[in-house]
Amino acid sequence: MTVLRVEKLYKSFRGVKAVQDLSFSVNPGMICGFIGPNGAGKTTTMRIISTLLLPDKGMVWVNGHSVLTHPREVRASIGFMPDHFEMEDALTVRDLIEFYAAAHGLRGNEKEKAIRDVVDFTGLSPLMEKQSTSLSKGMRQRAALAVTMIHDPKLLILDEPAAGLDPRARIELRSLLRVVADMGKAVLISSHILAELSEICDQVVVLEKGRLMGDQNVQDLQQQSVEQTKIYVQADCALEH
Repeated sequence: MTVLRVEKLYKSFRGVKAVQDLSFSVNPGMICGFIGPNGAGKTTTMRIISTLLLPDKGMVWVNGHSVLTHPREVRASIGFMPDHFEMEDALTVRDLIEFYAAAHGLRGNEKEKAIRDVVDFTGLSPLMEKQSTSLSKGMRQRAALAVTMIHDPKLLILDEPAAGLDPRARIELRSLLRVVADMGKAVLISSHILAELSEICDQVVVLEKGRLMGDQNVQDLQQQSVEQTKIYVQADCALEH
C-alpha cells in the first residue's frame, strides 16, 4: 500500500503560486528525496502533508487517510522534523523525549518501551541527562529524530535534516535513515542539493517554482545527468611540432 500519495496539489499565497499541479507517491521502505531550490514549494508541500496547511485544490493521502477529512489519523501516521528543531534550555534529553511521548498519548509500559526503542536506535543513552541545548548539531539531530519516531509513524518527513552537519554526522544520519526505511517506513527528505541525498535515496522528486520537474529513481537520474554532460576544451596556445 502506498504510504504517501499527492494528487494534483495546488497552493497559492496572495496570488503567488507556491505549488502547481503536483502529483507523486512514496511506498513503504522507500526514501524519497524532495529536491529543489529555495522557494520551489518543498516546505509548503510538506506542511500540507503534515496537515499544517490546507491545499487550495488537490488531495493528499497518508497511510490511506485524507488530510482534509481525517487529519487526526494523518497526524498519527507521520513524524515531522522541521529544518530548525526548537529545544527548551531547561530540558534534558530525557525530558524532551518523555514530553513528546506523553504528547502522543503514550502511557505506562507502552511509553517506557517506546522511549527505550528510540533511545537505543539513535544511540542517545549516554546523553539522556544532558541539557538538550548543550548537544552538538549531530546529536541534536539524533534527538530530533528520536522524538519524530517516538510514536512509530508510517511516514517520516524531514525538512533539510543534513543542513549544517559535518561529514561524519551526515554519514551517521544517512545510516540511520536507511535502517528506518528497512523497517518498512516511508521517508520524505528535502534538500536543495541533490548530491546530499543521492547516496541514500531510492527515489527523487524534483520541484521548480512549485511544479514537478522529475520523479524517478536515483540511478536513472544520475545516468541521465552523465549522458547529458558535455565537456568543451579550448586551447589558446599553438601546438609545437
